[in-house]
Amino acid sequence: MKVYQLFLLFLLALFTQPSLSKAIDINILVEDGYFPIVIDAQTQRGLAPEFIKILNDSQSEFNFILNSLPVKRLSKSVEQGHFDVLFLMALQWIPQSMRSNVMQSSFYMITKNELYALKENAINQAYFNDLRALTKVGVLGYSYHFAGYNTDAYYLSEEHSVSLTIDEYNVVKMLLLKRANIGVLNSIAYQYFKDQKAFDMSLLYKSEIPDAVFDTHFLVNTQQSKISASKIDAILNSSAIKFQIKSLLNKYGVSSSFNIE
Repeated sequence: MKVYQLFLLFLLALFTQPSLSKAIDINILVEDGYFPIVIDAQTQRGLAPEFIKILNDSQSEFNFILNSLPVKRLSKSVEQGHFDVLFLMALQWIPQSMRSNVMQSSFYMITKNELYALKENAINQAYFNDLRALTKVGVLGYSYHFAGYNTDAYYLSEEHSVSLTIDEYNVVKMLLLKRANIGVLNSIAYQYFKDQKAFDMSLLYKSEIPDAVFDTHFLVNTQQSKISASKIDAILNSSAIKFQIKSLLNKYGVSSSFNIE
């Protein structure tokens, strides 16, 4: 009888133990050098690593793993479906063939591609009227509305007189060195450079009409069953994390769906 009672107690203890199941690994891809304020792959600093740290510190169900890839490897991974989630990207930035295989979070971050020229060259807004007549500098892998979101380097060079560089630091440098008439800068990068006094941004003149405005979401691969877009939104909207995310975005001068509620 005692053995039977001990066995029952063992079963009771076994099934009343708190769950010790391992957190589910979620592979999140981000472009290496994206802005590069979003991520500096060498130092693992920037908005993306800080964002993922907040996600991991706030819950134990998922282990979000941030992987930064060069643009060509990222594109290949997306085309082959080798990812769980893409970090805050616009649908326009991924191959058309993959768009039906992703679900976007309700949460989004707002970014703009803005056009800048040297003030000494641009007397007024009319300077931006004929973009085809102006040489331009942008970032390799970025999508530009004036080029129909075609990211092919040869096409951009031949059809739109665009020189491509690795990041937005070099866009500003080339513009200041007069190696292009127009520089295409993300609004987040511009504000960051201005706040950090990385360059004298007062030397630049901005077009009142941006090249494009994007709502960037977490894009979830629907071919995997680890996590859903609605689950990501539930985590972001939880009281344990929402204030932290708002503070992080304010730190980087980023507008989001949290700012316009």
